[in-house]
Formats: sequence, structure tokens, C-alpha cells
Amino acid sequence: METKKENIIDKYLNTKKKKVIAGCVAGVLVIGVAGAVILNNNGSKDLVFTSNEVDAEFGQKVSTNIADYLDANKVDNLDKIIKDTKEKDNLKYVTVTNKDEQGNVVSKEEKDYPKVGNYTINFTYKKEKQSIKVTVKDTTAPEIKAPDSIDVIQYTDLSTFNFGELLQATDYSDVKDWKIDTSKVDVNTIGTYDLKVTIQDKYKNKASKKLKVNIVQAPEVAEGEVAVTEVVTDENGNKKTVVTKKSSSEVSKNDAVASTSPVSNKGTVNSSSNSSVSKPTTNSGTSKPSGNNTSSSNSSNNSSSSKGDEHKHNYNIPITKTVHHDAVTKVVHHDAVTRQETYTVVDKEAYDEPVYETHVVCKVCGQDFGKGSEASLNAGDHSAITGHSYHSTKVQAGTKHHDAVTHQETKTVVVTPAYDETVVVKQAYDETVTTGYKCLCGATK
Repeated sequence: METKKENIIDKYLNTKKKKVIAGCVAGVLVIGVAGAVILNNNGSKDLVFTSNEVDAEFGQKVSTNIADYLDANKVDNLDKIIKDTKEKDNLKYVTVTNKDEQGNVVSKEEKDYPKVGNYTINFTYKKEKQSIKVTVKDTTAPEIKAPDSIDVIQYTDLSTFNFGELLQATDYSDVKDWKIDTSKVDVNTIGTYDLKVTIQDKYKNKASKKLKVNIVQAPEVAEGEVAVTEVVTDENGNKKTVVTKKSSSEVSKNDAVASTSPVSNKGTVNSSSNSSVSKPTTNSGTSKPSGNNTSSSNSSNNSSSSKGDEHKHNYNIPITKTVHHDAVTKVVHHDAVTRQETYTVVDKEAYDEPVYETHVVCKVCGQDFGKGSEASLNAGDHSAITGHSYHSTKVQAGTKHHDAVTHQETKTVVVTPAYDETVVVKQAYDETVTTGYKCLCGATK
């Protein structure tokens, strides 16, 4: 009877246990399904980027290749995504107009970098879309190339001097006119002065450079001749000034004719930048984030077609290459610059010596009654009243100052150490050499 009752209880407990387990399993399934629903609602992303924003400096390429933006560590099927992703953008690229010396348009060239502005690159893979925001800014100042010094004839009016012929600026953006600070140059007095040239592009990026102006004496001229400062180009392609004399009929618009009497400076003058500013021939890199840049730009080859002997070659397009010439230098030794200096040596430091006096002092309360017979009487009265005993002891009454003991010595001080200076005898330069000519059809000779 007892055994049967236990079996019924065990059966009941087993049934309850199974229901509890089943309930737990059901709860887990519900939670799992809910999680799956949440996961599906969020969506699994294939286009995971390292960044959704690109800041590019004007002159940089901006990649439109999906491979440069994907986070390879968080993307599956990377090759398939790169292959099947479609790209669309609103990038607007720079077009540079090339002109000859007379200002005539020779050609127009589309560059591989976009204009300053805000753009969007859109990528689509299957039904998923992601965008890259591109911000192109110009924060780079123009690069100035100018001679270290120039010679100008005395009594030359610098407000009419053609500084633009001597100066060269390179910038991706358009620039304003040169600002020439002549305030420190006295054209009426022979000597060397500082001149500051400044140029600014349309985005207010400013560059400055200082050079020396040598005011020199005018050469002697005959009747019908004038003294001029002429801007010429040397064998290395560098601009410089030459002080010379010319007949009045030979003077060109680029020659600065010197006066025969003192003139005044205006302080700051403007000089045209039209003939002295160039665009860089190559871009300054690819904007980040970057990877394997496979972006391409459309280009067309000029060609001329003909049948048989109808086409005659016109080899009027130079084929050039750039040859680099290293700088020529020499080492100049400079001896040390020294001076004699006298200084004070302390043999014994200054100090204060304590001075002591014998006073009558209470042994118990420490009262100081001073010195002499009166002090002893006062101490005796104090002892009679308090029962305290007293004694004579030394007490510091002051100090005696002793000055430092010193003497003078002389030593040699190095003002400027000796050094070796590498002096550039001739600047490094790149020379453009013509190696041949080609026809518009592509034929060369």
C-alpha cells in the first residue's frame, strides 16, 4: 500500500517536472523568436564603411571605389560586394584653361580632382544603399618662388616696377594680385633693404616671402640713353634683374626706367599675378579613407585620320622630359666667437654668528630675569614667592654678521661655437628638355 502511494506521488512529481521543463523551453523559444524578429528588423548590413565622411583638400583625388570605404574586418563576401556594388556621385571636377603668352586659349584640360564644395557618393548593393559625404576645402596657401635678392637702380619708382615678372606662385585656386610691401626700401639711398611679397588665393589662404632689394648706382648714360632695371630669365629658367642702359627707343614695358632725382615710395603696391601664377601639374594625393585606388577618369586622344597619302604629318607638338640637376655646394668653416668674462668666486660663504650673554633664569618656569645684580634680586624675590629655584645660564642675545670672502677670476666664454656651413653655390633645378616632336595623329620623330 505504501509503495503504491509513493509511485503515484512520483508520477505526479514527474509530470509537474516535465511541465516546468516544457514551460522553460517554451520561454526560451519565445525569447529566441523575439530576438530573431528584432535581428531581422534591424537588418544585416553588407555595406559597412570605416567612415561615412571624407574631408579632402582641394587638389586631392576623391576615390569613388567602394573598396576604399568598406571595413574589410566587418564585411563578408568582400570580393562579391566590390564587384556587384553600383556607384553614383555628383562630383564636379576642375577644368583648367591653358593660354599662351598672348592670352589666347590653347586647350582646356579636365583635372582628376573635384572643385571645392560638398558632394555625395552613393553606393547600392542589392537593396541596400549607403552614402559617403564628401567635403572638399581649400586650406593650402599658395607656394611662392622668388629670387633671394634683386638689384634695382637708384631713384626707381617701385609703384610702377613689374614685380609680377620676377615672382611665381603655384596654387590650385585662383589668386589675387601680388601685394608688395616696399615700406622698408629707400630707393633714394644706395644699400640693401628688406622687401615682403604676399599673395592670397580666393579662399583667403595667404603666403608671404621676404627678399633683399639692392639699391645700386645707375650706370652712366649717353644722350638718348636711359638707365633701366630689366627682368630676364637665366640659363636655368630663373627670373632675375639686370641693371643696364638702353636707348630710349629700345625700352620695353617690362623695363623699370630710373629717374635722375629722388622719388617717394607708397609703402604697399599691387602687381598683377596674371603671368606669374600656375596650376600644379599633378594632384596632391588621394583623400582618406583610402585603399587600392582604382578610380579612373575618361580621356580622349586627339587623332587625325586620313586615307592613303592624303594626311601630311605636322610635327609641331614638342615631346619633352624633365631632367633634374642637383645643387652644387661647398663647405665653409666658421671659427668660434669668444669673449673674456670676469666673475666672482666665493671662498667662504657669508654667515651670522650667534652672540650669548649670561642671564639669571628660573629653572621651573623659565622666566628670564636678565643679567647683573638686579637680575639676581628679582630672581630671589620670584623664588621667595613661588618656591622656584634659579640659575645662571647662557642666552642668545643677538648675532654678528660676517661677510663672504671672495676673489675675482677671468674665463673665456664661447659666444658662438665653431661650425661648418654647407653653402649652395648653385641651386638645384629641373630642366625641361625637348626629345622630339609628334604629329596630332600620334606619329613621332
